[in-house]
Amino acid sequence: MSWIFRKIFRLGPFRTIVSKGGVGISWGIPGFRFGISPSGRKYISIGIPGTGLYFIKYLDSKSNSQKPQTKENINKPTETKKVNNVSEPPWWEQENL
Repeated sequence: MSWIFRKIFRLGPFRTIVSKGGVGISWGIPGFRFGISPSGRKYISIGIPGTGLYFIKYLDSKSNSQKPQTKENINKPTETKKVNNVSEPPWWEQENL
C-alpha cells in the first residue's frame, strides 16, 4: 500500500486537483464529472455521492497512442535469432524440436 497526496480546491462546479503527478481539473455535478487528469487524459466519472464509490472511464486510452496494426505490420516476418552469425528460424518454424 502506498500513500497518495492530493489537494482539491473547489469553486462551484469546478475542481482543481493538485497531486504529486501535477495539476488536473474537473467540472460537473455530484455523481457526474468530466475532467482532465494531471497527465492530460480526459475522463468521465460517475459515482454515488457520499459513498466514495465511483467509476472512471478514460476517453482517450493509452492504447490509442500506439500505432494501429495494419496488414503490413501483422504480416511482417519475425526476426530470426543469430547464433555464430548463422540465422536460425523461430522455434515454431523449426522441424526438429
